[in-house]
Amino acid sequence: MTKKEAISIISKCAALYDANLCDRQLAFVYRDGNNQTGFVEVIFRSNNFMHFTGIDTKNHIKANAFYRNALDKRLKESDIQFKNNHTTELKLQILQSIMNIPFSARMIGDYTGAHLDLYTEKVAGTTTACLGLILRGNEYIPNTILKEDIRNITPKPPGKIFAIFRKPIRQDKYTELTFRNGNIDITKKCLPPDLLEKVDMSIFVSETKS
Repeated sequence: MTKKEAISIISKCAALYDANLCDRQLAFVYRDGNNQTGFVEVIFRSNNFMHFTGIDTKNHIKANAFYRNALDKRLKESDIQFKNNHTTELKLQILQSIMNIPFSARMIGDYTGAHLDLYTEKVAGTTTACLGLILRGNEYIPNTILKEDIRNITPKPPGKIFAIFRKPIRQDKYTELTFRNGNIDITKKCLPPDLLEKVDMSIFVSETKS
């Protein structure tokens, strides 16, 4: 992969990040191997994007500036360099998939992978691409992406995601359902009580009408 190709991918994905994730909060709702429901909330900010790319910056470009430059298509080849361990190329191959995670994540679980130089606590994703999450205070934030089958890096079986909610960070309640398992009706009874109080009732009304 050339730097020109990398910048093309990064710029395209910055636009997707802006549209789908930046300054938003997701709630991944799942059932575990014991058929118990749970949820994980994740906050996405502008300074997270650079970590997803696996890029090292020259000239000490800060994470927020990197994202803004990518969004404005002002990144230059002289601004970036690939990591020596080849993880940059692997991350860029799946970056677009991760930008669509509000619609595509199907499984979630604790991270048990064998990467000695990687620290993350939970992963959410699919059989081809995963988002790594770490707890900061009382909220999860994304800290990496992995070109992995989630079933190989979580305890078996991973939690099966049946709904994903989304809202702006500063908004109190979730008003958008970005994914629903086609076999499951999203009702008040199927959600964990701690999450139910954070979901706007209009979601259930719209689901009933559809």
